[in-house]
Amino acid sequence: MPKRILLTGTLAIDYVGEYPGTFSRLPKHDGINLSVQLARIERRFGGCAMNIAYTLKALGEAPTPFVFVGLDFDQDYARHLDAHRIDVSGVNLVEAPYSSHGFIFTDREQNQFTGFFGGPAAHHDLAPPLRRFVADQRFDFGLLAPDIPTNMIAAAEAMREAGIPFLTDPGQNLTDFDASGARQLVGLSHAIVVNEYEHDTLRTLAGDALDDLDLLLVTEGERGTRWVSRTSESGREHAAPASVVDSTGCGDAFRGGYLHASLRGADIRSAVRAGGVTAALALETRGTQNHDCRDFAARYRAAWGDDPPWRESE
Repeated sequence: MPKRILLTGTLAIDYVGEYPGTFSRLPKHDGINLSVQLARIERRFGGCAMNIAYTLKALGEAPTPFVFVGLDFDQDYARHLDAHRIDVSGVNLVEAPYSSHGFIFTDREQNQFTGFFGGPAAHHDLAPPLRRFVADQRFDFGLLAPDIPTNMIAAAEAMREAGIPFLTDPGQNLTDFDASGARQLVGLSHAIVVNEYEHDTLRTLAGDALDDLDLLLVTEGERGTRWVSRTSESGREHAAPASVVDSTGCGDAFRGGYLHASLRGADIRSAVRAGGVTAALALETRGTQNHDCRDFAARYRAAWGDDPPWRESE
């Protein structure tokens, strides 16, 4: 049976641009006052919660995003969600002119600079509607995708009160946290996933509070993923082979693959391998909600030499 997974975070309309040069070679001086010529620009369906939900649905799970959208939530996005049969019962339309927007610029070395507008999420109290929503339904697991600090803390408190185990993914929104908020979020969490740059930021903000987590996952791009666990063996795994087309959203795809395998009983290493496979599938596809997971088992076998172990027991 599909696992019912509640995701909090954002639904966003993304504008993704490609810079043909490298950011590291741009002129350096005091302050930032630069203009670059983009080789390509695209409008895409995005938002970390929705990107992760897309991968989970493609792998056969039953994700339910809980997000706020503005009056510009257009029929294109709604039709896209309907086409992929993603549950929209948690999509909350509010009287705000704009939904969340992401502006993402990637250079030829796959470095990225992102600007994010939180939209209605920044102006609505998440806790009351989320508590009502959770009370009316049963979920197997939760995932806190990147959001403003007050919303992430409120979501963590609501899930703990409801007894829903969850994975925390503060992501790029860590730049909005102060030390107190970061320590509070870490204290409410049992497991956290970040990339290596976010890990440095979170370590600076939360300090040794990270050492009390049951699980800390740190993705390192093409070098793979490492983890520290208090309940099982710590370790690292290299990345799955991929031909890089577009790196935008591959971290979200990793989280979807990891969570799918973990909820099916996989150990941490196997779940990390699953995340590596879905990240590779996303890397080879333009857009964050376009990759095809029907070849997931074959790609897992090609990367690791055996079938996904949790699928053998199903």
